[in-house]
Amino acid sequence: MALLLTAVSGTGPVTNKDCILSLVGRSASKPDVVHVTEGGATKEAHAANFASPRAQALLAGLAPLVIGEAQYQDEVPASGKLNAGGLS
Repeated sequence: MALLLTAVSGTGPVTNKDCILSLVGRSASKPDVVHVTEGGATKEAHAANFASPRAQALLAGLAPLVIGEAQYQDEVPASGKLNAGGLS
């Protein structure tokens, strides 16, 4: 989880202007399972952001922990809310 959180702070990939959504969450029933949801302004912008050296370094560190394949969703948010409680 700590490695994933580096993506959302400092100069991590999600600080890119084209990143419009990045959520890191833990399964309530399986504490060892982490879910990541990301969204870019466009599919191409997301791909370009994750082709950067800093993103590639992050992905290399995460690769041994990943089970399954990433799933692309062609989704355009209409509205929403996140109440992260006491998270900072």
